[in-house]
Amino acid sequence: MKTTKYLLLLTFALLVASAETSAETVRIKDLTNVRGVRSNFLNGIGLVVGLKASGDSKKSLATNKAIASMMTRMGLNISADDIVAGNMAAVMITAELPPFSRIGDEIDVKVSAVGDAKSLAGGTLILTPLRAGNSEVFAVAQGAVVVGQASGSGPQVLTVARVPQGATIEKEFFPTIGAKGKLTLSLIIPDFTTATRIAESINRQMKSFIAEAKDVGSIEISIPEIYADRLVEFISEIEGIYVTPDHKSVVVMNERTGTVVMGSGVVIANVAIAHGDLSIKVEGKKEVAKNPGKNVVNVGGTTVGELIESLNALGVKPADLIGIVQSIHAAGALKADLRFL
Repeated sequence: MKTTKYLLLLTFALLVASAETSAETVRIKDLTNVRGVRSNFLNGIGLVVGLKASGDSKKSLATNKAIASMMTRMGLNISADDIVAGNMAAVMITAELPPFSRIGDEIDVKVSAVGDAKSLAGGTLILTPLRAGNSEVFAVAQGAVVVGQASGSGPQVLTVARVPQGATIEKEFFPTIGAKGKLTLSLIIPDFTTATRIAESINRQMKSFIAEAKDVGSIEISIPEIYADRLVEFISEIEGIYVTPDHKSVVVMNERTGTVVMGSGVVIANVAIAHGDLSIKVEGKKEVAKNPGKNVVNVGGTTVGELIESLNALGVKPADLIGIVQSIHAAGALKADLRFL
């Protein structure tokens, strides 16, 4: 029975190899995530001190109460009315705890003003516990605040900053994987064909039927007994297997910039289009007729890539190009999904 299975696997491998020699292959590592291996979000409310009259004003009652409470814990009994506003600011602290983090590891944190502070530049974040969604403290943050340039061409954002390596892990986070001898891979882009190919590639590589595509986005793998105590090695071997992924044909268009992105193999059915003073014919011919006439485009092929190449050669403007592709899709001749940004 085992010999028959191995012969079937070998036959299938030869068939797939001959069919996919010219196709692009990708590692399973780049197509999937191991279910359970994920990061964990942390957050906390803290105080930034040492600001140069750019902190929260006297109107920020929450900030004043937080400062009074902090000083009281430190042995200085004062009320919110005794606080001199301006050099402190209440902030929201967010961070991402990587999986398998160890106690003592350091991670970056993001600091965002929650009051009416004008700038966090030059401030120092006071020791703040960071909690996960279950309210457990996983890290503590403290350190000098660094205000960076905002992205884009706008003005500098001074109320959002970072503390590089500002949080120290206090509690380890170990995701559960390989429970009950099973390992599940989740596709980053769910696809029935890709899921099936991944399962088949794993079975060929491991020379055993251990992988099964459960649905459009997941592949369940039974961990072999020889890898029961070597789970990391097993996952590494699985991630290194190459697969030819499948995907739907998609044409992405940005009307604001006139950008069109598509695979050159997106198919167009036979169609004739009149756009302004242009007449366009897509007839699936291998050769373009010579001298077809003024403002007449005979596209010698059936793909969007060939159509756009012909139109670009005539100097068609991006706006007209987008209008033509939209019309082809509306007529049902464009065999792809049309998406707009």
